[in-house]
Amino acid sequence: MDKKSANFENKFITTCPSCGQNSFLIFQKIDKIPYFGEVLETFCSCSKCLYKTSDILTLSKKKPLKKTILVNEKSLWFRVIKSKYCVIEFPELGIKIEPGPNSEGYITNVEGLIDRVITFIKSLNVILPNKKEEVSKLLNNLEKLKKGELVVHLKIEDETGQSAIIKRVKQEK
Repeated sequence: MDKKSANFENKFITTCPSCGQNSFLIFQKIDKIPYFGEVLETFCSCSKCLYKTSDILTLSKKKPLKKTILVNEKSLWFRVIKSKYCVIEFPELGIKIEPGPNSEGYITNVEGLIDRVITFIKSLNVILPNKKEEVSKLLNNLEKLKKGELVVHLKIEDETGQSAIIKRVKQEK
C-alpha cells in the first residue's frame, strides 16, 4: 500500500436517498486489512431520518470464494469480512442469507455476525406472528451457539471474492 492510499479519507454531505434532505454524510477511507489487502470502506448516515448504510470493497481483483468453518467457542473471535455480494449460511440451523438490493458490506467477528442474524430473526416475530415457536427455537439455538453450547458450520460464498474469514484469537484484557 502506498502512502497516498494509506492516508486517503473523504467526507461529504449530499441528499439523503431516504428522506431527500441535504443531510446525508458519506465517509470513505482506504484501509489495509491483514491477509486481505486494501479495501475502501464507506459509511453513510442521515442526521435527519437516521437512515444509514455501509459498504466495503476490495481494491484488487479476487477469485470467487467459498469457505466453511466450524463455529465453536474459539472461532467466535474469527474476523468476518462480508461484502454486499456474500451469501452466508448456517446449514444445520436452516439459515441462509442471500444478498439483495440493500445488502451491505461490513467487518465483524463470528459472534457479531450471529448477533446480526439474531436481530433480524427477532423482527420475524412481528412479520410472521404465526411462526413464533419456530422463531423462538431458532433464537434459542443462536444464543447457544454464541455461548459455545452448540457447534455448527458457517459457510460464506462470494462470487466477487471480496469476503473472508480470518482466524484470530481472543485478545485477553
